[in-house]
Amino acid sequence: MRDESYCQLLKQLTANTSSKPDSCQRGWRLLYILTAYHRCSEVLKPFLLKYLQQASRSAGPQYQGIAKACEQNLKKTFLYGGRIVPPNSMELKAMMAGRSSKRQLFLFPGGIERHVKIKTCTVSLEVIEELCYEMGSHTLEAMEEYAIFLVTNRGGQRHI
Repeated sequence: MRDESYCQLLKQLTANTSSKPDSCQRGWRLLYILTAYHRCSEVLKPFLLKYLQQASRSAGPQYQGIAKACEQNLKKTFLYGGRIVPPNSMELKAMMAGRSSKRQLFLFPGGIERHVKIKTCTVSLEVIEELCYEMGSHTLEAMEEYAIFLVTNRGGQRHI
């Protein structure tokens, strides 16, 4: 079913004759969401990656960025398995409006706060790397010493 969804979206993006001005844009945004959650088959993967790479170079200035983001999402989905938790209604509305990132607060011991830009497919390893670079820790060994804990509104903690 996933390959059919990908193929239908690619058809909408390449042969779009809709009279609705935002039809193509909505197709790209839906593709952005799909690439964050679902792998395509190994058979479709090279063709889809090639399509996204070509689109990121030549799709017109309004779609080049989202084509590159879709390519990155798809690569991360194959590498890490894709997102498991579906977006909540607020995140879904934001993605369909073209906003794919947010600034997330991270707390350090001693009350130090840092904000990191989180995207739809950001994984915790990327956040740890970014925070370590900010602290001046550039080695893999140093980065492996850190972990992220989720602090909920109720004060509970969960290791991520």
